[in-house]
Amino acid sequence: MATDDVLSLLVDFINKNSDAADVQWDRRMSPRLLFNPYSQNYEERKIIAHYFLLIASILDDTVVGYPENARMLLSYLHEAFGNTLFEIKKGHIFDEEIVKCDFYSDLGPNKKAAGEILASVNLFVKINAERNLLKYAQRFRKPNEFINDITKNIKALNGPHIDKAWIYMRWMVRPTPDLQIYDHLLPEDLYVPLTKENANVAASLGIIETASPSLWRDEPTAAVARQKITDFAKRLFPQDPAKVDYPFFLLGRWLRQKTLNRVTLKTALDFLERMQKITGQSQAYYAKMSRYKSGWEKKTALVLLKMHIAYGYETISFPLPNNEVYTPDFILEKKLQGRKIILEPHFEMTKRQASKYALFKRTYGHEFLLILLLKNDLIPMYHQRKILTDDVCDDVWPIEFVHLLAEKIRRGTYGE
Repeated sequence: MATDDVLSLLVDFINKNSDAADVQWDRRMSPRLLFNPYSQNYEERKIIAHYFLLIASILDDTVVGYPENARMLLSYLHEAFGNTLFEIKKGHIFDEEIVKCDFYSDLGPNKKAAGEILASVNLFVKINAERNLLKYAQRFRKPNEFINDITKNIKALNGPHIDKAWIYMRWMVRPTPDLQIYDHLLPEDLYVPLTKENANVAASLGIIETASPSLWRDEPTAAVARQKITDFAKRLFPQDPAKVDYPFFLLGRWLRQKTLNRVTLKTALDFLERMQKITGQSQAYYAKMSRYKSGWEKKTALVLLKMHIAYGYETISFPLPNNEVYTPDFILEKKLQGRKIILEPHFEMTKRQASKYALFKRTYGHEFLLILLLKNDLIPMYHQRKILTDDVCDDVWPIEFVHLLAEKIRRGTYGE
């Protein structure tokens, strides 16, 4: 069990972040949904319940990659098909549209399964629920009864995928910031989904022994872990254990690829608390799909790929003071003295951009090392005009020689 100081920090983090809207309908994110997720209109609520069951069904790393990609894909399909989206019961119709989207290659390795999964959900809603999930839900007195029925009828939500159904039920049962569509069901009866992010937090607390992929290979083992996390959450919030789910999602992402123990957890909570005080907002950062916007970015990406240097492109948006937001281009998995390396290629740079980089460096500089990639012949001019000052970044490198920089990073000789 967590020590008192860690537990106190954790409860504070949960309380401060439990009012954050889920990435699947957060209105700050794009693409925007074609409906109001909080609508009280009965017919619209029928659509909302169906739409988010579709979302939950594909909410799998192997299908869409990041959770945000599920939102992007369903928004794309909703725009393409309109409300006929909910009537399509043949997977190939979805498949023919999905392959046209310009972010298709960024989906998960099992993306070809998406069409069949979506069609199976529509078939369930038509045949079993008679096109009305709100009325259908009234058959069940508790969320687990509804879950048992859903998982029995939708293959993509059964067995090792049952936690996607519990995520859906959290969306549908809890009040704001969740949607409380099935308002006859009680939040106290919800389970905390055993997601990778939640497992990271639970393993750090010592609630479960591991967050490794082996946890999901055996259903009884996963069920025990899910019960342990839920029991822990119920001790904190007896009437609303799933309150921890979204804060754990945010915290678990931060813990990804870190050593999972109480010390690391406390360090993360301390850091996120400092960031919240600095920025005045919760540390809800998002991994999102993006496309390279310039030739310099394509050049940098090709060099990194060629040298097998792992990176994410525009994967995190960082809140900054004064309501600013900064989304770095390339965040490398490589670290230098404990800091992840950011590469930011620029054809031209303005004083406003330089000011944002300086703000990022002051706020997150102890976690990230920022390297600007600029045209070699423009670097002296930026210095002369005092756009490039010492507080803007950690280093400047000529973009024409990014391959030399990448080689140093790969060999571990950068900074020597």
